[in-house]
Amino acid sequence: GLIKCIRTFEKSYLPSDNVIVMSVEQGMANQYIRDLSINVKRGNKTKLEKGGWPHRAPFGYQNDKATTSIVIDPVNSKYVVRIFMLYASGMHGFKEIAQILYDEGLRTSSGKKVHFRHMQRYINNPFYHGIMFRNGKYYPGIHTPIITKQLYDQAQNVLHDRNRPRMKNHFF
Repeated sequence: GLIKCIRTFEKSYLPSDNVIVMSVEQGMANQYIRDLSINVKRGNKTKLEKGGWPHRAPFGYQNDKATTSIVIDPVNSKYVVRIFMLYASGMHGFKEIAQILYDEGLRTSSGKKVHFRHMQRYINNPFYHGIMFRNGKYYPGIHTPIITKQLYDQAQNVLHDRNRPRMKNHFF
């Protein structure tokens, strides 16, 4: 029930060793982790301010490893445009759009239908018209937009029930 040895990459610590040395080394390791976290956050913020996206590309885009930039995915970008067009018309809900796109060939990586909540996430993402949102701030992107700002605004109006068509057939 007693610890015989603590092994790390650099050293093995025995119970008879000086505990103060081990504590100092653990404190230095914790400080390294904190500094690394701050540096990564600073690097991500700098990339966002320059118009680059520091994370995995959203649906409809691909990460270009050679230039470390975001490029349009020729296969999936047509589905993004279709999602916005269908939703901005005001005639289709998210479940219906998911079914329409499934019938047109949109699948997850495992071959299943894309969940309708993903459609809502795509509609809410300003990345598709050239604006990046991260940590409560908006940044202008240098990536090529898939849709226009006008189409994005139409979809937002429908989403926020400002422009939704109403039923016109009344049965009295």
